[in-house]
Amino acid sequence: MAYIRRLPSGLYQATVRMPNGKRTTKTNKLKSKVEKWAKALEAQFDQGDIRDPKAGEIKVKAWHERVTAARVIEAPTKAKNASLWNTHCKDRWGDWPMQAIQRVDAQAWVGDLQETRRARHRGRPASAFDDADEIPFISAATIHDIVHIMTGLYKAAMKEHPPIVLVNPFLDLELPKRSATAIDFYEPDEIAALYAALERLHGPKWRTLVELGMDVGLRPGEVYGLHGHRVDWIRGKLSVVEVATRDGIREYPKSMKSNRTVPIPPQTLERMSLLMQGRPREALVFTAPGGGSVDDGDFRNRVWYPAVEAARLCGHRSPSEAADGDVFVEGECGEICDAPAHRIRRFPPRITRHTAASRLVQDGVPLYDVQALLGHESFETTQRYAHLAPDAHEKVTASWSRRTS
Repeated sequence: MAYIRRLPSGLYQATVRMPNGKRTTKTNKLKSKVEKWAKALEAQFDQGDIRDPKAGEIKVKAWHERVTAARVIEAPTKAKNASLWNTHCKDRWGDWPMQAIQRVDAQAWVGDLQETRRARHRGRPASAFDDADEIPFISAATIHDIVHIMTGLYKAAMKEHPPIVLVNPFLDLELPKRSATAIDFYEPDEIAALYAALERLHGPKWRTLVELGMDVGLRPGEVYGLHGHRVDWIRGKLSVVEVATRDGIREYPKSMKSNRTVPIPPQTLERMSLLMQGRPREALVFTAPGGGSVDDGDFRNRVWYPAVEAARLCGHRSPSEAADGDVFVEGECGEICDAPAHRIRRFPPRITRHTAASRLVQDGVPLYDVQALLGHESFETTQRYAHLAPDAHEKVTASWSRRTS
């Protein structure tokens, strides 16, 4: 039974004991109001609803802190989630009570996200660009990831016993569709130009590192975390086990299918063996200039992008490589080439995996073999390259030829 009393202030207060032993109260100037509330609450408890009606008053940021501390997830995933939360969720929802957010509020937020520009572009903070229009809007995939952060918080709240909230306002929102983008990859002449620039600017070590991505299809972290004892120097194979992450070497790869053994091209294997001469067998094959594993951001900014900018299809040097006394004509090719047509396309390092898969499929390698080489968990990921197979449209072109014959 509810306990109702009159406070010194003249207000009436009803106290109801919940099934979990805790008490909850409500105060009003009218006794009939608190009596009605108490009877309704006791009826809910009789029907099996044991939720504390005040539980949903917890602030979103407080619940996020509790959930984040309790979850056991990989460090890279935790870092990504933290970045999305701090950039897109914290200021918008942090001070809201969990039970106060409605679906219409969440849907309006999605609309705002679609008008939000990226925090970084071309490896630089957005603030470094004079013209804001140069910075693209965040992608549909990123919006899905951001909303997933909030959806996860509410799912966790609803799984509590008793539940903190009864509905998830971020569930089944109208989100922008992920567009099917074309698969970009480097053509053979671009690869040759990039390899030459890597050797000129940084030496054969960095060309060898890129070859493992461009030919074998290893992920950057798999290359950075490769140890000498994981290489079968006799049979020309390597096993993907350790992976370099932002938080150091991880003792296992991304997924079950990422744990794989793959072949190495003979010329790449030979260059790798030269890198290991005089070093312990268990050492990292590729190391940063100061020792330790290669840092992804440092590699992109110090090695990859300078080589991409310097690569020339004509084989000549770029203006960035010009020495004192060298003369070149702007926009034209000579010993120092500034011709735009002789540059290679500017892609981030992940283009190496796309290039490896694309070239293999174009050479007629079955998709299942490509999946095994690259360690794709889902065959659907590998099927993105199916249109590049030499016989992909054989029946269509045969039909056309019959019509014209």
